[in-house]
Amino acid sequence: MFTFDERIRGLPAARDQVVALYQSINSPHLAIPGKQAGPAQASIVGVRGPGGFVVFVYLFLAEVGDCAVYVPDRRNLSAEDYKDLEAEAVAFVESMGFMVDNMNFRTLSAPQQDELLKTLPVFLKDPKLAPPPSSGPGSKATQLEPQQAKKSIHSASLARLFTSF
Repeated sequence: MFTFDERIRGLPAARDQVVALYQSINSPHLAIPGKQAGPAQASIVGVRGPGGFVVFVYLFLAEVGDCAVYVPDRRNLSAEDYKDLEAEAVAFVESMGFMVDNMNFRTLSAPQQDELLKTLPVFLKDPKLAPPPSSGPGSKATQLEPQQAKKSIHSASLARLFTSF
């Protein structure tokens, strides 16, 4: 079971703490209690801490620069229990209409991992620090190198989705 925690605004993590990263490949329109409704992106982050493993669900509302972080009632899990919680997190976001893709964070190169940690809203201290949503081809946001890195990862995710049919 995941519950909304208003106190958490981001999940700054070190590269070696991130066990798993799932990203949504769509942006359904959500109404989150206490937040302005709009299109959202989902991230599921598995983190290894000193006492065990935990999974967080992060919803990013790009149009308003806001987020909602959902935390599990179980923390400091063993590796076996962590896998069950990871599956629960995927089911939780899918129940909201998201389609998620495993980014295989641990298999990415160190520079790719660092780039994701610097650019994805989930890893920033505050969602307002995230780059603004792209306003179309040729916009300044689409010309930035971190945005291009995210686009290539999202393109690969989309390609995997289409080849699964």
